[in-house]
Amino acid sequence: MKKIIISLFIFFVLTSKTLAAEIIDGIKLLNSNNLNKACEFFKNYTDNKPNDPDGHYWLGLCYKRAGQDEMSAYHLQKSFELSQTIEDIDIIEPVGFKNQDDYLDIALMYLENGDFDKAHTYTDMTLKLNSDNADAYKLRSKIYLAQGDKDNARLAAIRAIQTDNSLLDSDLAREFDITEVPPFDFEYYNSKGSEYYYRGEIENAILCFKKSLDLNFRNPVALNNLAQAYIKAQKFDEAQNALKKAKILSPKYAQTYINLAQIAKLKSLEDNISEFSRNKFKKEQEKYLKQALNANPNDKRTYLELGSYELERKKWDKAIKYFDTALVYDDEYFEAYLGLAVAYIESGNLQKGLLALRNAGALNSKSDEISFYLAKMCILDNRFDEAKEYLEDAVSKADNAEYYLELGKIYYGKNDYTKASEMFLKAQSLDVRLKYSAQIYNYLGLCYYRTKDLKNALVNLQKAVDEDSDNVIYMYNLSLALKSAKQNDEYQKIYRKIMRFEPKEAQDFIDLGTIYFDRGQSDISKTILDEGIRKMPDKKILYLAKLKLLKTLGEEESANKLKELMDKMF
Repeated sequence: MKKIIISLFIFFVLTSKTLAAEIIDGIKLLNSNNLNKACEFFKNYTDNKPNDPDGHYWLGLCYKRAGQDEMSAYHLQKSFELSQTIEDIDIIEPVGFKNQDDYLDIALMYLENGDFDKAHTYTDMTLKLNSDNADAYKLRSKIYLAQGDKDNARLAAIRAIQTDNSLLDSDLAREFDITEVPPFDFEYYNSKGSEYYYRGEIENAILCFKKSLDLNFRNPVALNNLAQAYIKAQKFDEAQNALKKAKILSPKYAQTYINLAQIAKLKSLEDNISEFSRNKFKKEQEKYLKQALNANPNDKRTYLELGSYELERKKWDKAIKYFDTALVYDDEYFEAYLGLAVAYIESGNLQKGLLALRNAGALNSKSDEISFYLAKMCILDNRFDEAKEYLEDAVSKADNAEYYLELGKIYYGKNDYTKASEMFLKAQSLDVRLKYSAQIYNYLGLCYYRTKDLKNALVNLQKAVDEDSDNVIYMYNLSLALKSAKQNDEYQKIYRKIMRFEPKEAQDFIDLGTIYFDRGQSDISKTILDEGIRKMPDKKILYLAKLKLLKTLGEEESANKLKELMDKMF
C-alpha cells in the first residue's frame, strides 16, 4: 500500500573513498620513472575530475619530481583541501596521502624563498594530519626565527622537544638554552583531549581534559570539553557535575547550557522511561536552550540547537526562523543549511528546501545526509531511479536504518519484493531504538503479501498495528491480508474499526483518503481531503495530497485552480 504523501526527514555526491581504478595506471607510470607521461596522465585526470583529491595528490608528486615546486605546492594543497571535512578537528589523512614529508618539503621551499605565510600554511597542514610530528614543530620554530619572532619560535621548539625527547641534545635545544624536557602545559592537554575525542578515544580524552584542569581548574572551556567526553561515554552525572562548575565560573558561556540541553535530550530518548519523565526531560532541554540564548544572544550554535529542537517538535516556521538567524552569524554554516532544508521540505516548500540543500552541498558534498535528502526530493518528484542512486550512495557512506528503509520502499515500488525485503531486514537490524519498527513491519508484511506468503504477511502486519494502533493505513493493509487468508471474522472486526476511524492529524486525513482511493471511491477520497483542509487550512501537505489526487484523476482544470490557490496561500 503506497501513501499519496511521504513524510520527510535530512542530500551532492563527490568521489569515492577508494582509489579510482584508472588512477593506478598513472601511478605505475610514475613508479617506472616515466615522468612526462605520468604528468600528462594526471593533468588530464584532474581536468576531468577536478574534485578528486587523489588526482591532485599524485599530480603534485609528479611536479615535485620534475622540480616544479610551485606547481607541486598548488596541487598538494588542493589535494589536502579537497580531503578535509567540516569537523572541528580532522585527524584522518587525505585520500591518497602517503607521506607528511611532502608537505614539509613544500613548507621548507617557501621558507627558503621568504614566503613565511605559505611556509606556516604547509607546516600547519602537516600538524593537522599529525599533531605529534616533531619535524613540523622544528620547522615552525625556524620560520618564526626567520620572522624575528623569538617567543613563538621558543614555544614551537618546546613542543618539538616534548614530542621527541632526543631533540634535547640538538642545536634546536641549544638555540633556546633548553636543558630539560619542559612539562606539558594546559593548552597541550586540552588540545590533545580534543584530538582523542574526535578519534573516538573517549577515555583518553577524559584523562587529558582532567590533566588540563589540574593545571587550570577554573577554565570553563576545558570543563565543557570534559563534560562532552562524559556525555559521549553516557556518564551523565559526571558531565552534569563538570557543567555545574562551568556555570558557576562563567554564567555567560552558552556552550554550558547547550551541553546541559544535550544531556536532557539524550535522557528523553532512553528506553523504559515513563511518558511523564520523557516530557520532563524535553522541557528541561528547552529550558537550557533558552538559558543559552539569554547567556549569549549572538551564539550561532544556540540558534542551531533551538532550530533542531523545533524540528523535533515539527514546528517548521520556528525552526526556519532559528536556522536563518544562525546563518546571519555564519553564512557558511553547513548544519544550519541542512536544518533549514529539512524544515522547508517538511513544510512543503520544496523550492526553498532545494536551495538550502544546494548551499549545504556546496559546503560539504561528502555528507551521507545530503545524498539521502536529494533522494527524498527525487521521490517527491517521482524520479525513483535517480532517488535509488542517491540512496545507494548514502548507504555506502553510512549504515542508517532510515536510508535502507527508503531504499526498500523504492524496490517495493518496482515490484522487486526480494530486494525490498532485504533492505527492510537490514533497516530492522540497524533500528536499535525501534524508531521505524512499525513502518518496517508494515512493509515486510506487504512484501510477504505480494509474494503470497500470507502466514508471514499476517505476522508482520499485525506487529505493525500492535506497534502503532492508531495508524489506519496499517489497519487497512492487515485487513487485506486477513481477507485473502479468509479469516472473515478478524477481517470484519478490523474493517469496522477502519470505518469508525476519526482523523485527527493532517496525515490521518491523507491516509484515510488513500484507502478510499485504493477502493475505487475517489469521490469520498476528495471529500475526506476537503474536510481536512477545512479543519486545518494552514497544512500545506493536505493541499499537496489533493493536488496529486486531482492530477491522478485527470482533473486538470480543478488541479490548476487549486495550484493557483496554493500559490497565493503559501
